[in-house]
Amino acid sequence: MNTDDDLPRMSLSDHLDELRTRLWRSVLAVLVGMIVSFCFWRELMEFVIRPFREASRLVGAEGEIVTPDPADGFLQVIKLCFITGVVFVSPLVLWQLWGFVAAGLYDREKRYVRLFFPVSLGLFALGLVCAYVLLIPFGLRFLVGWNEAIGAQSWFSLKAYLSMCLTMVFGMGLVFQLPLIMLFLQAVDIVPRATFLKGWRVAIVMSFVLGMILTDPSPVTQIAMAVPIVGLYFLGIWGGQFVGENAVAFRWYKAWPLVIAIAFFVAMLVYADQLNDWAAGAFGMEEAPKEAPAKGR
Repeated sequence: MNTDDDLPRMSLSDHLDELRTRLWRSVLAVLVGMIVSFCFWRELMEFVIRPFREASRLVGAEGEIVTPDPADGFLQVIKLCFITGVVFVSPLVLWQLWGFVAAGLYDREKRYVRLFFPVSLGLFALGLVCAYVLLIPFGLRFLVGWNEAIGAQSWFSLKAYLSMCLTMVFGMGLVFQLPLIMLFLQAVDIVPRATFLKGWRVAIVMSFVLGMILTDPSPVTQIAMAVPIVGLYFLGIWGGQFVGENAVAFRWYKAWPLVIAIAFFVAMLVYADQLNDWAAGAFGMEEAPKEAPAKGR
């Protein structure tokens, strides 16, 4: 049983000094990451715009990413380099955050933090990859294809395009933390597993609400985000039986839901192009017809 004696004794000034030190380390790390990213701003911008160009090619559309404001190009490059720097140094920043929070945790809770931290980074990275490989291409192909269908060219503002992409990327990265958060809440007995089981209907509704908030207006993208959220929620419920005071012993044959989830996400990444083709056909956004080869005279 945990008692107050298990907690480290730190004065308010000690806590403030600790917070100030960790904040300065985090700010310095972000600054270094931003400077390094700026050295590769051309490659970064090409990497971000590539899904738009690919979507335009697939539907045979003519369009460009434009900068209506004279300073927009420079400002958006700075923004992109800042975000990229934050992503690259996020392990260090998160470690500083966890280190400050750990000062107020019991030893048992600290063990969970040390276990969950590397898993959290892996899930965040997987969410970023899924957004770039699945969500953004799906949404752009739908939007560009719809514009082409009504006879309108797709001239996207760089500011709006970048904001849309970053929202989906970071939204997916945070969404992938859901099962880990659920496991932590169950492990420290804050929220029992029965509560998550009872709220599965609300979770499904909220998954589609999040899909509408964090993605573009395309229904393809919203569904593509909502479905993984639902799967991650039930994965968190499944894992809850192995943590906490009433945890059951883990056996390898009980890992089948995790194996199915991993196989599902790997299949989605591997067959992303085929899924995109299918989704485009389902919503009437067919691929641009190929030009017939010229016949010899």
